[in-house]
Amino acid sequence: MIAAAGKLGIEIVKKLKFGKSYIGKQSKKGVTYLGNKGYAKSARALDIAATKSNVAINWSAKKAKEYPRIASAIGGAATIKFLDD
Repeated sequence: MIAAAGKLGIEIVKKLKFGKSYIGKQSKKGVTYLGNKGYAKSARALDIAATKSNVAINWSAKKAKEYPRIASAIGGAATIKFLDD
């Protein structure tokens, strides 16, 4: 049971890393688009938001590696909540 929980924690970390790269690429496209259209302040705000989300994903990935059982429990609870709704 503990090995399965640890494995699920590692899978969560892998998914976070994939999501981080996807979010980064899409936000870069959005910043470029807004900048080209002349919305400099909106582009700057989007860039700041993307940077802060990147920091948050890095923090959560670090914590998931430190505490894989807790990460898997949180992931399981989120999945059950999603499926119940």
